[in-house]
Amino acid sequence: MMAALALLLLLQGPAAVPADSGVIRLGARTIATLRAPVGASTAGERALAAETRIAHLLERGADSVSLEPLHDGVLVRLGGERAFMIVLGDVDTLAGATVAGAAEAAATQLQAGVRDDLEARSVRALAIASGLAAVATILLLLGLRILLRLRHWLDSQAGQLRRASLPAPFRRLAGVFDPRLAVRPIHLLTSAGMWTLGLALCYLYVAFVLTRFPWTRPWGEQLGEVLLDLLRRLGAGTLHFLPKLAVVVLIFLGTRLLARGVHRLSTAVQAGALAIPGVHPETAEPTRRIATVLLWLFAVIVAYPYLPGSDSAAFKGVSVFAGLLLSLGSAGLVGQAMSGLVLMYARSYRPGDYVRLGEVEGVVQELGMLSTRLRTPKDEYVVVPNSVATAQGVTNYSAAGRAGHPILLHSSITIGYDVPRARVESLLLDAARRMEGAPEAPAPFVLVRALNDWYVEYQVNVALDPARAAALPKYYSALHTAIYDAFAEAGVEIMSPSYFALRDGNARTVPGPAGAPPAPPGRPG
Repeated sequence: MMAALALLLLLQGPAAVPADSGVIRLGARTIATLRAPVGASTAGERALAAETRIAHLLERGADSVSLEPLHDGVLVRLGGERAFMIVLGDVDTLAGATVAGAAEAAATQLQAGVRDDLEARSVRALAIASGLAAVATILLLLGLRILLRLRHWLDSQAGQLRRASLPAPFRRLAGVFDPRLAVRPIHLLTSAGMWTLGLALCYLYVAFVLTRFPWTRPWGEQLGEVLLDLLRRLGAGTLHFLPKLAVVVLIFLGTRLLARGVHRLSTAVQAGALAIPGVHPETAEPTRRIATVLLWLFAVIVAYPYLPGSDSAAFKGVSVFAGLLLSLGSAGLVGQAMSGLVLMYARSYRPGDYVRLGEVEGVVQELGMLSTRLRTPKDEYVVVPNSVATAQGVTNYSAAGRAGHPILLHSSITIGYDVPRARVESLLLDAARRMEGAPEAPAPFVLVRALNDWYVEYQVNVALDPARAAALPKYYSALHTAIYDAFAEAGVEIMSPSYFALRDGNARTVPGPAGAPPAPPGRPG
């Protein structure tokens, strides 16, 4: 309380009054400030004479204040007698003040000073004020004690934080961060909150006690006026912002309602219950995401002018800085997102398909805006950037089933010209039929891919059910095993011969008619 009184004394000190002015005071209350001389009397002499007359009139029991307009000012009377006069020179006309207004304010302060003087002379009024101050002191101590206990209780509760004791919305967050790590910040927050409430109680207590006694009432009124002015400004700011806040809330609610409608439409298209031209079930989800983002961006643009401080230079500077960071850091991100949109709208693949992206094969687990997650046949989860898929191409093995035709497994071997073509094709077809999981129809077939200098390239093709696409490595292994066994049993080497010597004409490497053995030595064909 003494600190508050010292602060008020400093605020009310004579340094705040110009040197050529005179202040009329009654006790601790400032009645009026005189700035102009009248006749031979300076402003200071006028103020001193007014204080003397007021004290004399109060001794005689004067208690009524009145105003009398004159041609050169306004006369303030106390008990019907002249107290002092406000002239045009006493008023700060540049600030918009008037003589009548200044006189009215001085009369109000003088009436309050008279009331203070009467209370200061009344033992009953002083006793009541002392009793109220004592009750306020007890209530302050009780309130501070309650705040102290509340702080100890909150600290003890924070020290016992466990994940299971948290409310449901915070359990997921507690799964990432240990609740015990939040104990110290909670202690700091509770301490700051309790100190704030405690200081507020002390402020209200000092203002209340000071206004109970006539000698300190002006100081208490100043403390109360500061608090009321703060509350008035907060209230005025809140009232000024409420219409804008209502517009922001309406924009938010409307955008949320539209986003929910888009989500329902997307769900209906994905389920096949609704057909929208140009929107396929595979592209319904990315379309929903794009529409939702555009809706919220539009909502932010529309609501921006209604946000508090949106027209300030600081707010604009932060917006420009955030936009610059976003533009500099999102070049690669935008490229990845555009690649993801290309893959989605081209319907290159969807979750569950077996695909090859670049050098990686696997089942699509998730097609995101920036990357695709695959599960390889070895149960490895690989994340492939969408830009890789668009640059290196996509091979979708599962798409054949949706188109109504099987997948063709194919494997190539090279055999020298000394082995008849029909024999090689027969062995390859036999291996294809013996392959584990080979379907009966359509029948396998062999293609002659190339006639190279020293060998022929053969390719066997085997149909496979697209539902088994995820097991392609297994079926390729079965095909290669069957080819190896078939040629081994027939005694035919799987090799690509090369020659480093001139032929002597005793043998030929070119076979005869289909099925005929090579010519014997000495009989070149």
